[in-house]
This record gives sequence, C-alpha cells and structure tokens, in this order.
Amino acid sequence: MIVRLSPFETVALAGRAMAAVTPERRIAAVIDRVAAATGKQGAGGRIFAAVDGADRPHIERMLSASTALVAFDRIIPAAKLEALVEAYAADPDVAGAEADDMMNVRSVPTDPDYAQQWNLSSPTVGINLPAAWDITTGAPTVVTAVLDTGYVPHADLVTNLLPGYDFLTSIAIGNNGHARGPDAIDPGNWVTREEAADRSSRFYNCDPRASTWHGTKVAGLIGATANNGMGIAGVNWYGKILPVRVLGKCGGPTSDVIDGLRWAAGIDVPGAPANPTPAKVINLSLGGKGRCGDEMQRAIDDVVARGTTVVVAAGNEGNQFGLDRPANCRGVIAVGSTDNTGRRAWDSNFGADVLLSAPGANVLSTSNTGSTSPQKDTVSADSGTSMAAPQVTGVVSLMLTVNPTLTPRRIAEILKQTARPAVGGAVQSCRARPAGAGILDAAAAVTAAARD
Repeated sequence: MIVRLSPFETVALAGRAMAAVTPERRIAAVIDRVAAATGKQGAGGRIFAAVDGADRPHIERMLSASTALVAFDRIIPAAKLEALVEAYAADPDVAGAEADDMMNVRSVPTDPDYAQQWNLSSPTVGINLPAAWDITTGAPTVVTAVLDTGYVPHADLVTNLLPGYDFLTSIAIGNNGHARGPDAIDPGNWVTREEAADRSSRFYNCDPRASTWHGTKVAGLIGATANNGMGIAGVNWYGKILPVRVLGKCGGPTSDVIDGLRWAAGIDVPGAPANPTPAKVINLSLGGKGRCGDEMQRAIDDVVARGTTVVVAAGNEGNQFGLDRPANCRGVIAVGSTDNTGRRAWDSNFGADVLLSAPGANVLSTSNTGSTSPQKDTVSADSGTSMAAPQVTGVVSLMLTVNPTLTPRRIAEILKQTARPAVGGAVQSCRARPAGAGILDAAAAVTAAARD
C-alpha cells in the first residue's frame, strides 16, 4: 500500500511541534493509530486480528520525503485491503492512500492499424497473439534473419533493423548498380512488359509487375515496432531483424540463397564479412519448383546444426505434391496459409511437407507506395504463404525469448502439438482443413516453450 502524508505545515499531532517529527515517525504513528482503530470489534468485524498480530503492517521503504510503501508479512485478501486503504486515507495525517497494484505490459498495442490485423488478434481464425504478449512481447537478444528482397527503411521498422547484407551476385537482378555488398536496401524489383517480351533481355518470360516490397512486408509482420503511434504491430515488438537480400528482379539464384542462409546463421561465406549478429531464426518466404537439391539441403543442415530454426513458405500452387523447394527440404518448418474463415486458403500448398498454417489472406503489413523505386511509407494487404510464414517466424522468436535453450526440432514439435485444428472441429475436405497440424496458436506455443 502507498501512503502519502499530509503537508507538514497543516498537521499538528498531540499538540507537539512537527519540526521534531520525521516522515518515518509520522508513518509509524499512522500505522499504530490505524491498527488500533481497525483492531476493534465492530459491526463489520475486525480488519486486524490484533495490533501486534501477523497482519500488522510495516514500512517497507520511503518512496519520497512524504510518501511510504507500507507492506504486510503475508498476502491480504482484496476486501480487507480495500478496507485498510480507506482506513489509512481517513487518518488526519494522511493525504492519500492506495493499493500498490501490479502493472504489466499492454497486451493490445495502440498502433492505429492494429484493429485491421485480424490475423494476429483472433483466437479462432487468427494466431491468438495477445495472450502470448501477456507472457512476452519479445527481446532484442533474439535475431531473426529475413532472406528476401531486402528492405526499405520504413519508419515502422527501422528501430528493429540490423545492418544486413546483399548476396545477389548479378548486377542486373540486384537492380542497384552493384553486386554483393553491405547494402540490403530494396531498390525495387519491377519488370516491364518490354523486358519480359524481349528475347535478349535477362528478364525474358518473367512476370511483368510493379515492385513488390516483399522483404519489407515480411519484416513488418515479424517485427514492426508496436505502440509507436503509426502503422501496425509486429509479432515481436523488440526482436532484431537482419535483412539478407537474396531476391531481386525476377527472383534470385539458388546459389545466392544458399550463401545467404549460411551467412545469416553465422557460418563463414567466402568473400563476405563475418556476420556479427547471427540469427536464431531464419524466414524464407521464397521458393522454386523441384526437389530440395543436395546443396540446399546441406546448407539447411548446416544452419540447423548451429541451432537456428528455418521457417519456409509452403508455396501458392494449391497442391499437395511436395514440389516446392525449400519447403520440401528436411529440417525446415513449412507453413501453409488460411483465410479469414479459418479454412485453407485456396492457393496454399498442403500435404505431408507442411507442418502447420497461419493466416495468409489479405494480411496487412509495412510497404511502400512506389511502383518502381521507393517512394513513401505505407501499409498494404497481401496474400499467400509468404505472409503466413513470417507470423510463425515471429512466434518462434517469442518462444526463444522465454526459452533460449529450445532446439529447432523441439520448436517444431511444440508448434505442431499446440496448433489449433480446423474451425468447428474436424473436417474432411482438404479445402476446408488448414494445411498441416492446424492454425498457429501463439499463446499455446509460447506457454509451452516457457514450461519446457
């Protein structure tokens, strides 16, 4: 209980000059008077069993010259404490008294666009994140690498960004005028119709499109800053994001992705500087057709052996044939996507390779207004397993916040065991059933991780 004394000059106790009385002595006198008064038997019963009993309060410490923390030797029931607060507040030498209530983190962020993040907040068709935030909102000690198109310095992201690296060897694909180097900023990955139709172009037969700002969207879902008065909230409010650029115009070669994987986990890559902030989680919202491939599998094995968890988007072809790599590689956590009804998104891959799902239909994240080069910060919705995977990645980083000893294998086991089955119970249709074990449940996963 917090007890504040009345102003010195307004009080005269027992006719004595107050100059000789210290705040500690005044508080002690208050305790004696209230104990004597509340120890008397009355219509409402005693508050104290006895003045000198086990419930007798004492000065824990002075908070300031006129305020004290008054504590008890054992827990006081709420009703009794409320009556005590009133008794202390009524003493003539007390200006105010109140319970020393517990405070906690805000489990619901105040970001203006959070209300649209159904994928995070819903306990049925979303990932049930607010209950996980009651346990932890993350920590800067957990580094998450995003292997993607790089990033734009979005105001909702920059607080949590680490210096990354650009692993694209092709200047044309990189689209930024240089090959590999310590500049992971996304210059844009647009492809014109003329480039796509020109047989002599490096981008012949690529899909004509505006710049996607894909890496920025993925990073925002994982770690956009919360409670900063702008945009959205990421899954991990304080975790650090390491941008590793491996995609540019029309994608990126497997060899660059392999180097990026190893470097992100802190494994030496020839020609690249040592990574000073190795990641404990890596997000791969990317893929290609075919089997995993020996070199990709070796890289993933190396990364996992170092204790780094690899989360991969399952792919958006709507099939179950396991032909999307690296989602079909051994040792990764492959993530399918669901819509806002809790059903499998129509384009999400499924099958034995997929461990679990997360919302991936019209998911809001950080982006940019530029159709080619970067322009202004914005938020926009996107869809696909690329948007589902980073939510799992963010929850893995929360799990590692509460239990840094978790191995990639154990993390996968917990995610599978705690995933929620289809909305409305078991369903037989592969269209209705979320891919894998069910929908990610952040609260259940973080709780299990903390107890492990």
